[in-house]
Amino acid sequence: MNTTCVTTAIAALFAGMLSLGPAWAANEGKALGVDPDALARGSSGDRTLIVGADVSVGERVVTGASGQVQLVFLDDTRLVVGPGSSLLIETYLMRGGGSAERFAINALGGTFRFISGNSPKSAYEIRTPSATIGVRGTKFDVVVGRAETRVMLYEGAVRVCTGSGCVDLDERCGIASAAGSARLFTPADPQRPQLAQAFRYAIVQSPLLRPFRVSGANRCTESSAAPATESSGEPGDSYTPPSPNSGGNPAPSNPPPSTPPPTGGNANNPNQPSQPGSTPPTVP
Repeated sequence: MNTTCVTTAIAALFAGMLSLGPAWAANEGKALGVDPDALARGSSGDRTLIVGADVSVGERVVTGASGQVQLVFLDDTRLVVGPGSSLLIETYLMRGGGSAERFAINALGGTFRFISGNSPKSAYEIRTPSATIGVRGTKFDVVVGRAETRVMLYEGAVRVCTGSGCVDLDERCGIASAAGSARLFTPADPQRPQLAQAFRYAIVQSPLLRPFRVSGANRCTESSAAPATESSGEPGDSYTPPSPNSGGNPAPSNPPPSTPPPTGGNANNPNQPSQPGSTPPTVP
């Protein structure tokens, strides 16, 4: 099957899920893409997630080392739960007009991508063990470890708070780190390229379906994260590793695949390279 057919199939699946309307409201979110080793854990026990499965308030999405879940919600909010991760959907209250009055999640550990939907920014709240994230914009990645949370921004703005204060992240490719206190690393900061290596989806997006990709995200791993010329984020995009002169930061040992994601909403990528300079967080 050629790339055009793959793209058409994915777009049709995505549009079909979003057109379910009120029949979908009782279950809040649906899995559009699922890699093996992913489950939903709730009061009634564990269940294996598959493409098209519902994910409800109060359920915890858990992925193993090879797992990944790409979720879309009724208000068009998109969320990726990466490998070795755990996330609890705490609150999702819909109101008229296809938007949420409140949408709260608890990212317990791992790596995540968040793309906000049609709801007001004040409706969103993301909690982690070390920070609270207020959404003022649309697209960003989050990496959660035992004692530190990192956020990398692609579009919009976010506010990252700890018990000692808040910082506002509003520069593309900027990073906020929360570990006891919150700190900003601008694109010009010499420490930022090394911190960026923890963000797996900034390095390679081929495991993601097209609606979950961010154009030019890989440029945020470069020592000079200039957003002037962006890649399309489509299948076949070129991958540019960090410059060898960016403070000695190593590039991934294996280049990511350039083939498009498989049809049917599954995006298996068992050969995805590990992230240099970062240790995968331990999921609670």
